[in-house]
Amino acid sequence: MDIKSNKWKGTTGGGNFGQKSLIFLFRHFGVRVGYFFMYISIPFYLIFGRKARKASCKYFRQVHHYGKVKAFFSTWTTYNNFGKVMLDRFAIFSGQHSKFTMTSDTMHVFNDLMTKPEGFLMAGSHTGNFEICGYLLRQDIKKIFALVFGGESEIMQRQRFAQLAPNNVVMVAVKDDMSHLFTLNEALENGDIITMPADRIFGSSKSVRCNFGYAQADFPVGPFAVAALRNVPVIAVFVFKESTYRYNVIVEKVEVENSDSLPTKKRAEAMARKYVQLLERQILSHPTQWFNFYDFFVE
Repeated sequence: MDIKSNKWKGTTGGGNFGQKSLIFLFRHFGVRVGYFFMYISIPFYLIFGRKARKASCKYFRQVHHYGKVKAFFSTWTTYNNFGKVMLDRFAIFSGQHSKFTMTSDTMHVFNDLMTKPEGFLMAGSHTGNFEICGYLLRQDIKKIFALVFGGESEIMQRQRFAQLAPNNVVMVAVKDDMSHLFTLNEALENGDIITMPADRIFGSSKSVRCNFGYAQADFPVGPFAVAALRNVPVIAVFVFKESTYRYNVIVEKVEVENSDSLPTKKRAEAMARKYVQLLERQILSHPTQWFNFYDFFVE
């Protein structure tokens, strides 16, 4: 990923040639060979990606209260985990789809909402591999409109479409004229699902300041404002890597007591705070699978 500042570019590195090469490699040799070469390259990113490394270390110190040494080695592990989940996408693109499995003790929360006529919001995060859920979760009940950022390469766009379309997932690109919001609102009006990342601010001024670990950070209100305007349910979905080919999906309701009596703005902020509590609980259990490589803490 392009990790240079608080502005997330949302693109996968490697270009068309590099990404095609990965698909060819995994098709013939499997994803583990990619892991091997990734391990060799990680020191390069740790040495030359100074801003991202410092931000990751700061996350471990501020949220988990680690010492400097433990924070550094946890950052190393995070880089390894990040590389693996990125490579897993290309393994699926190469035809290794059937090798990956998802387990879940909470999928009934998602399934119950699928049977109801109203739409709902899936609040995603940069934990584990949220995108792989769209590749492995096959359903034809409701359309899922997924908000995506940045200008991905041609090969990424084509492979994403090939994997997501059969699963009833529609990608909605962020537009400067904000027209993507009309698409998302229309999806909810039609009883479909929208999914948006809710743990990172993309240049928006609409945010809420929350206690996060031993510090404070700003989190976006936008996803929850969309849900509050339509008064639809919200669930938080976390997808963590457990082994080479196995992921665990955790689904939790984002519910706020007596929220119906709150104005729309306050209801959205309350849901954002509730989501942050759920996120914090998950990353405390999976500290090296939250991939936020920039300094988002409030000084």
